[in-house]
Amino acid sequence: MGHMLLLAVSVLFGGGGGTDFEPGPVNLTSAQRRARAEIIRDSAAAKGMTNAALLAGIGEVETNFAHCWSEATWACQGPNSSSCGGGPVIAGAADGACSLQQGGLGMFQFDSGTYSQTIATYGPSIVTMQGNVDAVIPFLVTRAIQSVDGVDTQAEALAWMNSIKIQDGDAQYERWLYFVAWRYNGCMGCTTQINKYRAGTNKLRDEFGPTFWKITPPDPNPPACDVVSAAGGTIEETDNCFHKQGSAASWYVGDRGMSGACLYTYTTDDPNPDNHASWELRFAAAGRYRVEAYTDGGDLAQSHQAKYTITHAAGATEVVIDQSAVAGFRPLGDFEFSTGESFAVTLGDNTGERYDANAKIALAFDAVRVVPLDGDVPDPDDVDPAADSGGCSTGGSAGWLTMLLLVRRRRR
Repeated sequence: MGHMLLLAVSVLFGGGGGTDFEPGPVNLTSAQRRARAEIIRDSAAAKGMTNAALLAGIGEVETNFAHCWSEATWACQGPNSSSCGGGPVIAGAADGACSLQQGGLGMFQFDSGTYSQTIATYGPSIVTMQGNVDAVIPFLVTRAIQSVDGVDTQAEALAWMNSIKIQDGDAQYERWLYFVAWRYNGCMGCTTQINKYRAGTNKLRDEFGPTFWKITPPDPNPPACDVVSAAGGTIEETDNCFHKQGSAASWYVGDRGMSGACLYTYTTDDPNPDNHASWELRFAAAGRYRVEAYTDGGDLAQSHQAKYTITHAAGATEVVIDQSAVAGFRPLGDFEFSTGESFAVTLGDNTGERYDANAKIALAFDAVRVVPLDGDVPDPDDVDPAADSGGCSTGGSAGWLTMLLLVRRRRR
């Protein structure tokens, strides 16, 4: 292998992946497989990798694209995951009895020893679908820097992976298959394992077609967030100042909202958020402003514990509201803001409300409004019923209820 620097010692994973078992049949629909392929493709593009079918091929070999134990009950049951409806994630079954908790976790079978050791290495998000996907590229980049001649930086590792043409007999592709069998599975030069990764990668390439896998990386210089004028303004979930993160497959578009649309996801009691978003705030004039969030109680916006965090000149304040209680703009508080800094309102799905596949609790992301307090401040009781009718649900009650405010301040 001309470009492969073969290390003199036998190197396994140092806490990484590798097939723990021979995967069996998986209970996934074609739509579910496509959704997972989209997560892999889009997450890779966000990190600068445009050849994500290479990653998907690894997931196919490791678990036949399964992530949850309910999809592959012949495997071991790993820790519970919000990506699995609160049920167990899939765990490898080749390191002894399942009771030893030694198997790899998730679609990509990350393994640093016991389940708890793996979570300690990669963080609690490793048991989520998005966290499992997010861990793959850094793992491969590190191994490429260690093992591939001419690859010494992250940029060079990504460029190498992006240059590979998935075609049998292509020299770069054959080097990749050798590399992944060695550095991901621990089997240097093993023809059987090389051909498994070949079959899995070719399958994913063909299953969705080359057009599906071609994606333009995010613009490194996206349009700037508009500055809030001295007169205030409203930031929608479609604006440049709105930034969402987390599992792409767990973001949903509502057909109603402040301007005829909104986003939503489902709540979880995990300590850290999976899906979360922020409304960026930059001000043209320093001063005191009221910050408000649009909610519409009803069939869609159901969270009773939506926790908004507002960063401002004095630090940060958490405000918890019941999104299901009131339709219209809800005041989150009055705060001082300065110019030349970036502030934000953030909201995450980790509200403390447990994810239940049979009783999901929707958390809505809609408009945030900023109103200067030295001007005319709208009376929160004066909510236009016509505006509410387009809200992020099919119903809602008029009037305002008392908010539950949990305030925590910290100085910068």
